[in-house]
Amino acid sequence: MEKEKSMRIGIIGLGYVGLTLAVVAAAAGIDVYGIETNQYIKDCLKEDRAHFYEPGLDNLIKRNNGKTLHVVDRFPSDVAYDAFIITVGTPLKMVDGKKCEEPDFAYIKSALEGALKDIYDGSQLVVLRSTVSVGTTRDIVRPFLAKLCGKPEKDILVAMCPERTLEGKAVNELTNLPQIISGNNEESIRIAQELFRMITPCVIEAGSLEEAELIKLYCNTYRDMTFAIGNAFCMAAQEFGVDGSAVIAHANYGYERSNIAKPGFVAGPCLEKDAYILINNMPECDSRNLIVSARKFNESMDDLVVKWVREKIGEPSDDKIVALSGMAFKGQPETSDLRGSSSVYIAEKLKAVGYKMNLHDFVARPHEMQALGLGKVCGSLQEACADARLLLVLNNHKKYAEVMAFPELSCKTHPFEILDAWGACTELQYCDDIRISTLGNLFIRRKTENG
Repeated sequence: MEKEKSMRIGIIGLGYVGLTLAVVAAAAGIDVYGIETNQYIKDCLKEDRAHFYEPGLDNLIKRNNGKTLHVVDRFPSDVAYDAFIITVGTPLKMVDGKKCEEPDFAYIKSALEGALKDIYDGSQLVVLRSTVSVGTTRDIVRPFLAKLCGKPEKDILVAMCPERTLEGKAVNELTNLPQIISGNNEESIRIAQELFRMITPCVIEAGSLEEAELIKLYCNTYRDMTFAIGNAFCMAAQEFGVDGSAVIAHANYGYERSNIAKPGFVAGPCLEKDAYILINNMPECDSRNLIVSARKFNESMDDLVVKWVREKIGEPSDDKIVALSGMAFKGQPETSDLRGSSSVYIAEKLKAVGYKMNLHDFVARPHEMQALGLGKVCGSLQEACADARLLLVLNNHKKYAEVMAFPELSCKTHPFEILDAWGACTELQYCDDIRISTLGNLFIRRKTENG
């Protein structure tokens, strides 16, 4: 019996989204050719490992590298590709060195032209996996492809199949989560169906390209707004002299109709920008204003931490070193990802006003933290605290609960302040001179009769 032909795909960009998809697809028997321009990423893959931490990923790379997974500088011309998948990011535009609220599509256009110029003839499906504003697939990508291959737009095969994985669980979720697909015609949908059914048992066909674009934006913006409610309630409670974290926990306990999010920082490579990408093409309306307000409130949490540091230890000086632990944007599931991290933004703001810092993380790569240029990178939490006046615990990695004492702090001649932003250090043992704050009692404004 003749062996069934395997699908062959090209993936443009082997960052977090591209590499996890490439590796999982290769493990499913799809012939994957991945293009990446970053030399460090390519060097890591030559060593059979990813350039970031993701449980289970390195084992799959070792098993499939050079077999069904091929890392190439350009797509081989003698391969008949079924589809090309664009996974490059859509950052916000930079204006005068600062991010604005408008997406930058230059990366997508550059990736399309650079990778497909000599190989794409219009017969292959082009899948957009990147997070984009509504209308991008139809109004930007499709015309660009038509011009690239010289065919009418109506003949172009294009699909929007958004990525929705959680960092730290990507390998599992890619093979278990429902995959959203869409296409501009029946043939596009057919190929997208065939491709993603090889990876996961459940495929959901969106009604249009625009619906598929909205699904991804809704998923992330919903999370952003949900967290904004928790943060707003937390800070509102403090105006009444009440611990914001405690009131949320007690409101939720045993009451199924209340699921208020715990207060915390809302960032990372998706949540920090997807609300802005959603409103990019949205006219002025109440919905738009609500989405923006939620995003702005979450961003304001960084400034509150800087204000708290100033209130606790005063203006910057050489002997007022601030220790920051938890530089990756989240701790559970654990990740090494520093992109869009509130911890990084807080450190940047502390540095801007003159504070010196010690930086620590349980998972983030030391050379990546060093490249930030924000302070001394320490190999342990104890080292980071040794000469510091204050500690900011900025993510919720499980190892904080395993650290039972800070003997280095017991001999300090001044009080030592700790902001445990996520309640991650509940098992720590402190001496009398260590003062602990949480986001719930950061700025309690007035006292109650019992306070």
